[in-house]
Amino acid sequence: MSLFGPRRPLSAEEWEWQLAAFRWLLDEHGGLAAHRGRILATPDGSCFPDSRLTGDDRANELLGEVMAIAGIADWPVRLVMVDGGRAHMPVSDRHAIVHAGKSAAGTFQLVEDGAGGWLAEIVAARSQLADEAALVATLGHETAHYWMTATRRAAPGGPDCEELLTDLVAVALGFGIFLGNNARYGYHTAAEAGQVGGWYHSGSQGYLSERALMTALAVSEALAGRDPLTAVPYLKPHLAADLRDAARYVAKRDIVADIMNVDLADYGSPPEQTA
Repeated sequence: MSLFGPRRPLSAEEWEWQLAAFRWLLDEHGGLAAHRGRILATPDGSCFPDSRLTGDDRANELLGEVMAIAGIADWPVRLVMVDGGRAHMPVSDRHAIVHAGKSAAGTFQLVEDGAGGWLAEIVAARSQLADEAALVATLGHETAHYWMTATRRAAPGGPDCEELLTDLVAVALGFGIFLGNNARYGYHTAAEAGQVGGWYHSGSQGYLSERALMTALAVSEALAGRDPLTAVPYLKPHLAADLRDAARYVAKRDIVADIMNVDLADYGSPPEQTA
């Protein structure tokens, strides 16, 4: 990069982890990371049309639309809406995979379906129905958790980076505008968090920082062969500025080569061992 060229939108550590995360996506499901068959979900009514449904019925309708965008509309799921500002889910011996946090806007887990199989149980706070865009962001994140149950390779960066990776996967699935607009302040640096990159903690929605989300959006859209700046009209002004910065940087690079040059073993994600 020249002295006067576009500046890297993230720290070296954050940028390199994002490249590793996209390499993980390409290795696991190349069609997702370069999701030419997928769309970028927008809040203009084209993806989530107005509905006569209200309350929990509307939440279930939104989840169906989110899962259709993610390409897993036929995966079994149960949505549980709970009162209160945050979602909580008890843990029992019946649960195979658990995602839950004291400040989570939603939770995800796999539970027995009563017929010898499994289904996803997503829990979200009923209060989010007052802001459907925020609910879509939550459902997008939890749907990304569900999508990731089909992967085999360990997450780059290990368990501490799983929620960061889930946010990035949600962006790749098409929900970057919603996650960005609904990320809130209370940002912790990588050193404070003890993780790669930045994340949000108490009283927040999301884990990647706003700037990291916009960088992931720029990379994801570039991989899809689309102009990332088509998202600008739908973003808050400061997010639009972050996206422009990231898009300029990505456009000056051979982003596919950058991604493919990553050795995932360096991030604790070696190839799956076969018997």
